[in-house]
Amino acid sequence: MNIRVEKLRSKLNELSLDAILISQTENRRYLSGFTGSAGYLLISPDRAIVTTDFRYLEQAGLEAPDFQVIRITGEPPKWFPDLAATLGGQKVGFESTDVSFALYQGLTQALAQSQAAKHLQLIPVQQVVEPIRAVKEESELKLMQQAAALSDAAFEHVSATIAPGATEKQI
Repeated sequence: MNIRVEKLRSKLNELSLDAILISQTENRRYLSGFTGSAGYLLISPDRAIVTTDFRYLEQAGLEAPDFQVIRITGEPPKWFPDLAATLGGQKVGFESTDVSFALYQGLTQALAQSQAAKHLQLIPVQQVVEPIRAVKEESELKLMQQAAALSDAAFEHVSATIAPGATEKQI
């Protein structure tokens, strides 16, 4: 399984959470690889789910092979309670700095109206994924080194050809 997801699962354990809803785009991409513009992750100790609409189902399957891909319609209040209830547990974290108050209200109302999910509690969390993202893996370090080398080579090439009076287009 994905080492990033495993690190997040350790954090869930530390925070006494049974699952987490990832809504922040960069965190979703970092954890799953899914680059689509619409979707959420639901991660528990034994499941990793990408939820997205019909436009991104194939893309999500290709980009997030370690995740179960589930098609959703509408915003989380419509689909969230039943899916979250299948994860087991009671405490579901959410990225409080990314979730609007209107979305939070919709989630809590949907949970209260769902027979399957009435027992679930939404727990606001901050900076759960970001510290994991801050520590670079070996593959990320190699990509950063390659990018720096490419930038250096481009700068050296341009430095050799640049002359006073030359336009950007000429250079």
